[in-house]
Amino acid sequence: MSSTSTTKIDPIRLAVPSKGHLYEGIVEILKTAGYKVRRASDRQYEAIISGHPRFHVVFMRPTDIVTQVEEGRCHLGVTGMDLYAERAHEAESSVVVTPDLGYGGCRLVVAVPESWIDVNHVIDLVDLTAEFKAAGKTFRVSTKYPALTRTYFRKWGIYYYQLIDSDGALELHPSLGIADVIVDLTSSGTTLKDNRLREIEAGTVLDSASCLIGHAPSLAALAEEGVTGPLALLLDAMDGVRASEGWLHLEVVGNPAAPGDGTAAAVAAYLRDQGAQHIARGDVWDAQDAPGWRVTALVAAKKLTACQRHLFTLGASRIVGLPTRFVFGRDSHSTFDTLRAQLKV
Repeated sequence: MSSTSTTKIDPIRLAVPSKGHLYEGIVEILKTAGYKVRRASDRQYEAIISGHPRFHVVFMRPTDIVTQVEEGRCHLGVTGMDLYAERAHEAESSVVVTPDLGYGGCRLVVAVPESWIDVNHVIDLVDLTAEFKAAGKTFRVSTKYPALTRTYFRKWGIYYYQLIDSDGALELHPSLGIADVIVDLTSSGTTLKDNRLREIEAGTVLDSASCLIGHAPSLAALAEEGVTGPLALLLDAMDGVRASEGWLHLEVVGNPAAPGDGTAAAVAAYLRDQGAQHIARGDVWDAQDAPGWRVTALVAAKKLTACQRHLFTLGASRIVGLPTRFVFGRDSHSTFDTLRAQLKV
């Protein structure tokens, strides 16, 4: 898509889920990125972002966010990839900016009753639906995602079935005789198991997570404001926050005269073996001008405690792990650059 518009979009409307884990996750990401949402209560449906007057936040249901972004009333929106993908055939004016924001992960799966011991793979449903048809019976599938389900079944050659649309708890449908199988979201599988259902092999219709979507014509205009414009600064900040998640900035300082049998090179090699990133080393001097060495790196927060004793055996005299807020690398992925290329701006 190309755009010749240079119209300044003011304000920039960002649609955010009004409650739940999709709301909590994006508000935390924005806060860490320096975009704190000012919302007095969960009954407030509009808010501002401190220090960023161009952004106007509106709160609504995740399903409505897909519609409002597609129609251009909102320029950016946070929703579930499952909800966006279900409407993808209608998405002529919207694009996915970030397909996975790092939280809200789940899967849309086909689940059958545990008692169906002969149905273990989706291919088994091909024969089963044909048997239902031959016997004059209707194979019923309950789901909140009819478009995704039809596409998935068509891919596997499954044609003889009836979709049962429902907004309620689908897990009850097989036991109540409403449907034979369900296509629903799961994260851990516990709810399915508690209701005597199980996934089948190759039965994942879609991997989903929280995502950022946008109205393509509006984003094209915003992208033309360049790398110092509000869209670029927001996306860059979110990239930096997401790249820092789970990492500590590690500093290891050693003294050649201190007990130990290693050097900065040995420490760097050890950290590299532990999966550390952005490793650097150099010389340092203490307050008495005694020489020493220093190694810095990004290390997984969950690994630091297990590493510290070995680092001391390698000659470390001090180990400091600091939380990271942003991580930027010259070759790091840039959401803004990818979006600009996608929109041909």
